[in-house]
Amino acid sequence: MCTPQYIDNLKEDARFAGLFADSVFVAGVADINSNCSASRLCNLYSEVNGDRTDISKCLFAIQHLDSLASEIEWAKGILTVQPQLAYVLQKLVDNGYSEYWEQTVYPRLKSHIDNYKLNQALLDAIHTNLSDFFSPESMPDTQSKIFILDIENAFNLSDESFCCTPLILDPEIEKQLRLNFMNVYIHEYLHNLYLSPELMAKLGELDNDSFYRSKEEIAQKHGEGRNEAFVVAAEVYISNKLGLRDWQNVYDEFSQYVDGSLVLAPIVYVNLHDRKPGETYNDFLLRLFEKGILKVGAIEASYMDAMGLIRSGNFPTGK
Repeated sequence: MCTPQYIDNLKEDARFAGLFADSVFVAGVADINSNCSASRLCNLYSEVNGDRTDISKCLFAIQHLDSLASEIEWAKGILTVQPQLAYVLQKLVDNGYSEYWEQTVYPRLKSHIDNYKLNQALLDAIHTNLSDFFSPESMPDTQSKIFILDIENAFNLSDESFCCTPLILDPEIEKQLRLNFMNVYIHEYLHNLYLSPELMAKLGELDNDSFYRSKEEIAQKHGEGRNEAFVVAAEVYISNKLGLRDWQNVYDEFSQYVDGSLVLAPIVYVNLHDRKPGETYNDFLLRLFEKGILKVGAIEASYMDAMGLIRSGNFPTGK
């Protein structure tokens, strides 16, 4: 699923040389990359319960995506290039991709995982803080699905964490790209938070706010937006509490992540200190709407106020 996005990595391997002379293959890869990302493909394959161990079943699922994913709204862009995807993946398999995976990709992935220095005390603290944040709801038992440091669990992932693992587990690239595996881990876990239809409806009403809508359009071009801001706010809050982000890093995250388009995230973040004991995150967010903190016509002002507070370093935190 990730190969079209990282196709340049195959150019040095002789077994794939003929593919780059195949104009249909090259055009197919370009079409795929113009319409979907590796993470989206991973998400969709997981969504349709694709087999992760049998490559023939994988190819079958791709060939029948138009029926398997016909009811998945966000998959429409991928379905427009389903024929190209089927052709490209079949050609890769025909030219020895299974052997390439076993000999090249898997060892590299396993090496990054085996050499990652895990701070067990930090991991325990993360789980404690996640449990507290989910309260009074129970935290879902999904550690095995998103904790990639166990190679056997790698194929259980349904997000970009798996696709970019060699990057986020490389300390030098982490520094260069401001990546941090533990932040990613917290972020992906928080996608399990319950957000009610009522909350999502109120979020949809914000499309009538011109400032919010202009930023949301940018976010959606990146394949993000909507409830992503709520997840980002929660991750940054927990990471700051754990000392994984200082105030400057918090400010940078909100101003740079997805081109700074998730404008609700800093607003939610600076109000999280006001979350009531025993209040679910969903109910807390609904209360922000009820209090008018999140409302049409006020998003730009609320965003500027929140970013100003964060930039000053003088605002309440969870510490």
